[in-house]
Amino acid sequence: MRVLKYMFRGLLSYAFCFFSWAIHAQSSKHDFYSKEVSFTNENDAYLFQKKDANYTNGFFLKFLKAGEKRGNKMIRSMELGQMIYTPLIRKTKELTDIDRPYCGYLFLKYGETGFYRNEQLFHFSASLGIVGPASIGEDVQNGYHKILRYATFTGWQYQVQNSLGIDLGITYAKTVLHPSPWLKWTPTVQLNVGTVFTNAKLASYLTVGQFEKNSNSALWNARVAVKATKPKKKYELFVYWFPQLILQAYNATVEGGVFTLNTGIELGETTPFMFQSDLGICYAQDRWTTKLVWVYQSREAVRQKDVQQYVSMQIGYRIH
Repeated sequence: MRVLKYMFRGLLSYAFCFFSWAIHAQSSKHDFYSKEVSFTNENDAYLFQKKDANYTNGFFLKFLKAGEKRGNKMIRSMELGQMIYTPLIRKTKELTDIDRPYCGYLFLKYGETGFYRNEQLFHFSASLGIVGPASIGEDVQNGYHKILRYATFTGWQYQVQNSLGIDLGITYAKTVLHPSPWLKWTPTVQLNVGTVFTNAKLASYLTVGQFEKNSNSALWNARVAVKATKPKKKYELFVYWFPQLILQAYNATVEGGVFTLNTGIELGETTPFMFQSDLGICYAQDRWTTKLVWVYQSREAVRQKDVQQYVSMQIGYRIH
């Protein structure tokens, strides 16, 4: 009950901030903002499932800035992130209790997104990070569990060992159907290659509501600009569904890092195919953007006992 109480308070605080910023945005005059800072937290506890497992928590702090390249809008970003993974059973008594390995992943990522004609975009990213104890996943989880009076996991001594993470990613997206001003469909293709994640994703966004074109939409974190431009709509308010079919070739948070494979730590085997579904709502106006997303994810590891569900909450603030 205490866990539910804290989670309920957290959601109430989020809702209060959302509506406060929405009211503020309604009274603000349009201005020109070239930079944005956003914070995202992902956690399965927000669903009140009395379960804390698999991908159990994520923190992401991102800074992005608008620019131009050969006459096309370009957004560059830097992101500091941490992801924490744990098994389903909190009190690890023996190795067979670990259906999904303990692992933390800490990284710094650089990204570029270019927007082109006919509602096309291309995104490139490069990240440098580390999996294992040096990612401080155990310390961060134990820290916030202590503050919120959660029980702790007892098997962190079996976590994935330290290994360097170097990853590259590319994404291409294009809106191919836009039958009405409030509906559009945008297929996407993504490829990630590296020492932490190597996979391919075939996905699409189905967006319903009031939104800008891709190059100015909060769907792509693109409400920053290099010059003053009046938006076509006063605000964006839309829901979206983002189903993804994922082909996994390698996942260091399950199998261990490529430089520390088969080192005696309790590791796992990734499933070759995964399905993920994101169902979200987004509101954006003037300086503020907020997103609330429910994520369903099929089993990531072969021995994983259950599917994964969690909530992602994002707040973004734009500056000159």
